[in-house]
Amino acid sequence: MSPETRLVVVIPAGPDDRVEDTVQSVLCYAPEARIVVVDDTGRPGQLNGRLGALSSVCVIAAPTGAPGARGGLWVKLASGFRYALSHYDFDVLLRLDADALMIGPGLEELARARFDHSPGTGMLGSYRYDTGGGRRDFGPAARLLAAECGISGLRRPGLRRLLRAIRREATKRGYVPGEHALGGAYLQSRSALEALDERGFLDLPELSKSRLGEDHLFGLLTVAAGFMIADFGGPNDPMALRWEGLPAAPAELLARNKLVTHSVRFFNGLDEASIRATFAAARAGGR
Repeated sequence: MSPETRLVVVIPAGPDDRVEDTVQSVLCYAPEARIVVVDDTGRPGQLNGRLGALSSVCVIAAPTGAPGARGGLWVKLASGFRYALSHYDFDVLLRLDADALMIGPGLEELARARFDHSPGTGMLGSYRYDTGGGRRDFGPAARLLAAECGISGLRRPGLRRLLRAIRREATKRGYVPGEHALGGAYLQSRSALEALDERGFLDLPELSKSRLGEDHLFGLLTVAAGFMIADFGGPNDPMALRWEGLPAAPAELLARNKLVTHSVRFFNGLDEASIRATFAAARAGGR
């Protein structure tokens, strides 16, 4: 196991992702972090060739045979989480999409303080409220889970049995159907990840067949493992996240001292290249 580090960042990388820029954002604002990139680009070796020279970065191959999204993405991220647990002595793990960015320093300290203050919390992110203060809707995830545990789930009986067992355990612990933190970026404590691993909840290849989002599944599993989810992406929190596109203009996010944002794909008339260029200029200028 490597020397102690406060923060490990796990990033899944697909064929069209500009993951190098996302990695650079982490290295700028969390230089002591270790980064695990799960390579799902379909070009074995190329990504490692581009990032392998960075001592803080490890590129691992994504498990084969799983689709790129939903349950398949869960399987790939779970492999990254297992790798982090077995190779690094860390306090906090940040799951970061390749189209998310760190845009300010200090996230690991804030997250660590929050987890220390509330040790029963295992996941932080855009949970009940979004960055504008709107209430997030768990309904779609709840309906998907109900379907896969119900009659339609009989088409995949093994998956149905597994999800029903996990849901049963989570419900005993106060699970709200569909609850989760938005998958673009969220944080998990090491203690929560260890609990997941001890229960075998990070090695469930059957979940590759699920239509639930990976964030839906990690929310369900986190509660089933005995931990709560909490807000870290509301109006006064350090994470500014939206499922599609930036939640606000880059200049506004920087002015509000946000530390992580998702998604940089677009905002109004700005494309991804322009948005990334703006945040890269802020990094170069010492912001």
